This record gives sequence, C-alpha cells and structure tokens, in this order.
Amino acid sequence: MSKKIIFSLLIIILFNPIKASAHGPMPSEIARDMLSVDAFSMSPIDNNFESEQDVIETALYIRPSYVRIQIGNHYGEGTIISVDEDEIRILTAAHVMRVYTEKDKIYTVFYNGLVKESKLLYIDENVDAALISVPTSEIDPSDLIHLKSAPISEKAFNAFEKKSSEIVIALDSEPCAFPEKNQHYDFYGNGTKVAESYIYGTAINTNILVTNFGYKMLYAKCSAHEGMSGGGVFDINGNLVGVLAGGTENDEMVAVRLVDVIKVLSYFEAASTHELSGK
Repeated sequence: MSKKIIFSLLIIILFNPIKASAHGPMPSEIARDMLSVDAFSMSPIDNNFESEQDVIETALYIRPSYVRIQIGNHYGEGTIISVDEDEIRILTAAHVMRVYTEKDKIYTVFYNGLVKESKLLYIDENVDAALISVPTSEIDPSDLIHLKSAPISEKAFNAFEKKSSEIVIALDSEPCAFPEKNQHYDFYGNGTKVAESYIYGTAINTNILVTNFGYKMLYAKCSAHEGMSGGGVFDINGNLVGVLAGGTENDEMVAVRLVDVIKVLSYFEAASTHELSGK
C-alpha cells in the first residue's frame, strides 16, 4: 500500500471518527428479570460477630429492606418482605397502624427517601403485627431494582434459637414532617434519615412470656426507643428474626418472634382467599 493511500485513510479516520456505543440492559429490563426470579429476596451473609464493624456490615446489607411509615405525626418502621409484579408488601407492628382511620394517608418512605402512599392490608388481633403495601408500578424501575426483601425462614429462626447470646440488630429512622413535601431523596440513600443508624445487643431469651403483651416474645438487651416500632430485628447474618414491638429505658427490647409472624402471614393469606371466594 502506497504512502498516499495510507495518508488518505488517516484523513478519513480523523475527520470521520468511528462512532461506537455500549448498550446494557435498561432498569426496566433488569426489574422485569428480577421480578421473574424473585431476585429481591436477601440471602444470609457469612458474618460472625467479632467487632462492631461486623454489625455495620450487616446493617448496610439490610438497609434497603427498611422503610419508615408515617401517618400524620405518628410514625414507625417496617420491613419489606416481598416484591412482586403487583405490590411491595411491608411488615410492621399492629400498634403503628392502630392510629389509622379512613381519613388518613399512610406514607411509606423507602431508604432512599422515596415517598409513596400505602394501603393497609391486615392487622392481626393476636400479636403485634400488621401488613401494608405499595403498588410496584408506583416505583420507578431505577429505584425498584435497589430494594431488598427480608426472607421469611423458619429454619433460620430455629437455628438462631438454638444458639445463646446471639447478636440482634435493628435500624433507626428519624421522622419528617409532611414527608410527601419535605422528605429528602437521594438515589444512594445519603442523608435521607431513613434507617441511617443502627442499634444492636444480645438476645437473652427468644421465647419468654411478656405480660404486657400476653404472649411469648423475643427479649434482648438492646436499646430501642419510640419510633422504631415495626422495624425488623435481624441476626448478624441478616436473617429476619422478629418485629420490634417495644423497648424500655433500661436498654431492653422485645420483638414479635418470626414463628408468630409466619402464622400472621398464613392468617392473612387465608383471609384474602376467603374474601376473594366470597366466603
């Protein structure tokens, strides 16, 4: 090839640069695929409590499953337990929802500050647990794909019960007046004040009768305060073991045990089936 031809080719390349672009899957495509295989459910992480750094690792891992729930000036927390094509189901404490009337709006604030209206699905009459939901279609796919749901595993809870002095972890949120107008949103969850801090302690008894509630609960030496009710209680591996129901000034915390939560979910499914069948 002559020098003249080579030079001509260089001129063509310089003044007519090759256009190239990389195409990856769109958030909507990722969300669709995740929904099809239930990829939102968290898997346990391999973590052992050796220092507070291990707690921080678990806290960061479970954070996308946490929400803040607000009804007027009343607020609590909740945990995402399932994400499907129709709705995002959120587990919380029954007493968080007992202030709700048909005139009220239930706001769910996700960890990234996204605010959505929710509907009440079920309040259990036996233990302190309730369910609310947010339509999946209300969440932009770019936000949806970053959410997580806590797995409901009786096997993991049974293993947790067999151990002694296990670490339990819960996350803390701060309220926001009129969240639909004032809540800060950040794609990565920075500065939203939703599940941004954590508490942890030791499970003392996982099956103790708590007279104030009238049934057996998980009892831990752990600081919990008003506003944390309804949030998930996790072990160091990120397994959901209960729903935070109350705390004392003496750094004591009680939670609805996961085995009772599983019963609540079965009661809800049975009630829903009867409603659909007209029975």
